[in-house]
Amino acid sequence: MKTEEFNKYLEEYKVQIDAKLREIVSGTNYSEQFRKVLEYALFPGGKRLRPVLCLEWHNVFAPADEYALSFACGIEILHSYSLIHDDMPCMDNDDIRRGKPSVHKKFGEGVALLAGDALLDLAYKVLYAPTPDSEVGPFYLYSAMCGDEGLIKGQYADLYGNIETRDGLTEMYKLKTGALITLSCICGYALGNNLNYKTCKKITECLRDNITDSEIVPDDRRLLDYVMVTGFGDSFGTAFQLYDDITEYIDGETIGKTNIMNYTDLDTAKRMLNSKLNDAANTLDIVNGDTAFLRELLNKFVIV
Repeated sequence: MKTEEFNKYLEEYKVQIDAKLREIVSGTNYSEQFRKVLEYALFPGGKRLRPVLCLEWHNVFAPADEYALSFACGIEILHSYSLIHDDMPCMDNDDIRRGKPSVHKKFGEGVALLAGDALLDLAYKVLYAPTPDSEVGPFYLYSAMCGDEGLIKGQYADLYGNIETRDGLTEMYKLKTGALITLSCICGYALGNNLNYKTCKKITECLRDNITDSEIVPDDRRLLDYVMVTGFGDSFGTAFQLYDDITEYIDGETIGKTNIMNYTDLDTAKRMLNSKLNDAANTLDIVNGDTAFLRELLNKFVIV
């Protein structure tokens, strides 16, 4: 995929996502004043990486619909709640987020705490909505990736885990940053294949228990694609954080922050990043669908 075509698709995604996010927030019963706080946290939206990944993985297998767009926005709302809490003085204590004062600096800590809680609640409201077929969607199965198997577990490790090694750091990154990225990918895969909660549960149980009985296991293609999508998310999630670390180091913005450069030198960090990107790209060789957009996305994070 050429860069011009990639940028066009990416901009179309962002326009759709932003419009749906505004619609979701405007549909809440909060006061107009508090809705403005939520909008402040959500806009402008940076890369919108997580909803884009969800929608694109959906499109690899089948065209995304309105339900998928709403679902992808639910993941972005989850991400935004985590940023509000991350920035607060009791955690990362960041005054700036996406080029403007972080929510607690703009509105105060009490409002920021409530805004984060409100976005978390709103995200679950969107993500747990039944599918168009009135079935339970895939998020129910993977919600632990926001808690004890992912995001919050990783945040706790970052704050209190006393990380001493490079491997320990990348494992924390896989949880804190990578979990929502992997979640975006596998939920897009599930929606693109019209898989409800029961089918997703069956696939994950088969993989976990190494079941090979043909009467129990879904067809091999589904299993293989699931493994590749998950592998992509895991590898790209870690690569994304390594890219962020390296660019912050180059820009001189690492003081007081957890960063891979505290554990290794720049050349090694670059090799780690590009190795993870290669791992993600290798999964795309096996996935049964058009992955040109995803390949071009990976190229955007290569550092030589």
